[in-house]
This record gives sequence, C-alpha cells and structure tokens, in this order.
Amino acid sequence: MMPVHYKLLNTMNIRRDTADHIISIIVKHRRALFIVCAAFSLAVSLFNDALYLLGGPDAISTKEKPFVMCDRPTPLNYAIHPKMTQQVTYSGEPFVPRWPTQKKLLLLRKDDYLFGHIGNQINSLLHAYDYARDHQLELGTTFHGWVIEAIQFMGYESNDNKELRNEIRNELGITIIRNSTDLVGYDEVIQLSAKDLYFYKSPGDNWESNMNFHIGILRRIFLRYNRALGYAHHGLRAINVCRTIDDLFHGSGSSMKYTVIHSRFMEGRAQFKLNQLAKTSGLTPKGALEMSPKYIRMILKPLGMLEHPIVLFSDGELPSVEEGLLRDPVIGPKLIVLGNKTSLTGPDTALAMLSDVYIGNPASVTSGYIARSRHALGYNEEQTYMFRKEHKDNWISVCNEKCIFNPWVMSTNLV
Repeated sequence: MMPVHYKLLNTMNIRRDTADHIISIIVKHRRALFIVCAAFSLAVSLFNDALYLLGGPDAISTKEKPFVMCDRPTPLNYAIHPKMTQQVTYSGEPFVPRWPTQKKLLLLRKDDYLFGHIGNQINSLLHAYDYARDHQLELGTTFHGWVIEAIQFMGYESNDNKELRNEIRNELGITIIRNSTDLVGYDEVIQLSAKDLYFYKSPGDNWESNMNFHIGILRRIFLRYNRALGYAHHGLRAINVCRTIDDLFHGSGSSMKYTVIHSRFMEGRAQFKLNQLAKTSGLTPKGALEMSPKYIRMILKPLGMLEHPIVLFSDGELPSVEEGLLRDPVIGPKLIVLGNKTSLTGPDTALAMLSDVYIGNPASVTSGYIARSRHALGYNEEQTYMFRKEHKDNWISVCNEKCIFNPWVMSTNLV
C-alpha cells in the first residue's frame, strides 16, 4: 500500500505538470490569445456604442446627481455620459455641443484689447455659437485670446495645455487653432472679433433654441469651475472662484442663506438702457436703478430673507443706494457692502450666481450674465429678480425668467 505522503507528492506533480502544460500553451499561442482578448474587448465596446445609438441616451444608464459649486448645492441635477464624455444630461435632457457643419470655419481671432467686461465677452462667445450654427460653420479660436479668457473666467483651469485643447474641443465644440497648418482643409475661414459678434442677432424667431444651447454651454463651463488647482492659458495660477464666498462666510458658505443686490449706474447709461427696456418688458426703471429699501424689502420679506446677510455690489456712482440701504433699520444691520466695483471678478460673480436671492439691474450686461447663469443652474424666477414693475403701492415681476435671453426684449446692444 502506497504511503499517504507519496500519494500527495504524486498529486502535486500531476498538478504541476498540468500547470506547466497550460503555461506552455499560453506562451506558444500568446499572439492568438491576445487577438481574441482584443476582439472581445472591441466587441463589448461596439455593443455598448450600438446600444447607445439604437436606444438613445438612456440606453446606458447615467445616474444624475446634484451639482455642487463652492460647496453650495444648486438646483441643477446632471450626469456625464460614461462613454460619450462630450454629452451631459441635465434633468433627463442630453446636451452635446454639436451642430451640422460644412468645411468652413468661424475663427474667433485674438483682438488687441478685451471688449468690455465679462458680460460682454460671454455674450460675444454665445453669439459666436449662434453665428456658427446659423451658417453651418465649425468654431475655432486661437489659444491666447479673448475666447479662452472668457471661458477661464469661471472654469477650465488646467495643468496640461494639450489636454485642455482636447477638452475644449470635445466639451465646448471649439477647435484651438495653433498655426496656419491647422487651417488646411477648410474651404473658407471667416474671422470675426468679439465686438462684431456682440451685436449679432440670429435671423427669425429661433431665440429659444439659441437659449437652450447657451444654457448647455454655460453649464458645461460651470461643471469645470476653478479652484486654483491649475493654470490659466497665460501661465498664471487660475483664480479660485469660491474665494469671495469663503472670505465672507468663513467656512460656513455651504449652508449660509444670503441675498446679492447688484446696483449699477454706469455713468448714467443705466437710466437710458432701463428706459429702453421699459418699452420692451414693461419694467419700471427706477426700481432696478434706485434699489430703494422699500423695493428690496418687498422682494425679501415674503421670502423670509430679511433675517439673513444682504450683500451689495455697487459701482459707487449712485451713493444714495448704499446710504439708503445702510440707514434702513431692517436692511442696514444685515448689509455687507462691496462697493466701487465697476466690474466683478470671477469670485464676485460666483458669489452672486450662487446666492439664494439675486436682485439685479438688467441694464448691466454682467448682471444679465449672472441672471442667465442662475437660470442655467436651475434657480427659478422667485430667486432671481430683474424685471419689476411698480403697480399701485406694490412691486410685481413682469416678463418671465426667459426674458433675459430674448434679444427682442433686451435689444441687440444688451444681449
């Protein structure tokens, strides 16, 4: 009778011989096995792509989550498609920055100076999309110019310029043109400046289609908001857009309820523009211009916001606004004045965008940019106040939240 330990050794030798045999087969046929594995992986990928194309954007499930910016939850829910990263779904609606094009390019050239404030530049950028879509053009820009400056005002900091170029192409639909070689293959190149595009208005009445596209672009930029973890195109560290929120509320910004008032006089131009807007929207100009305590109280009291901080942004040109609010026994103790700001920084803009309540002046393009951004982030018309009309002894909202996108309301020199 064979001892037990011999049986064990025999079994181990058989297993070792079997393992050696399997390894020799793998080594001998490794190329064929590699091809089979690659083919299987490709088949799985093609199956997923086919599933997406046949079944639509919901065929590969993407679970939406609330968008949190600067630690502040926003009303916006979103999901980035796991296989098509250029597609983002917002509340079940997919957005991809693509449109029918010919072999023609709209080149947003580098201007010698920045045109206006950030509101002007963002409007020019969004109008560039309108022009490109209206004329079936691809959209391109130089790397160091106003377009990238406008985008990186709020988002798309990076530590790798090559990766940034790819992201801007895939996620925003803009091709970075590095030199003349990149223009080879286009039948026509059309060059327009920021100022040219600022005054462009799409023909017909398709502004709501443009509005939805603008919202998609703004959202995509905000998803990549800057935290000073990377660099801007000029090589300097990007600005942390959450800085003003952090500085004002000392770490409690995520839960702090607050209002932002944006007062602008613009060397008297605000009065003229508000008079024009009164004709198209029905607002009463003195409301947004004077920002009187009564005007502010009638907005904030029903919302229960008079008990919380109120931040005033002002260009300092109409001292009566600040003085009146400071003297008010209800508003004054809650008022935080950030005055003498003829333009807002990225952190200032983020503070306004993410406020619980925003009271702006539609004569200001930056105020308009903030209002459109808030709409893109899901804030409703009870949280953003731009168009108000005096009615008897009361103030009521006129024109809905889409008015700020409507070029026929805003007129070409405002949107």
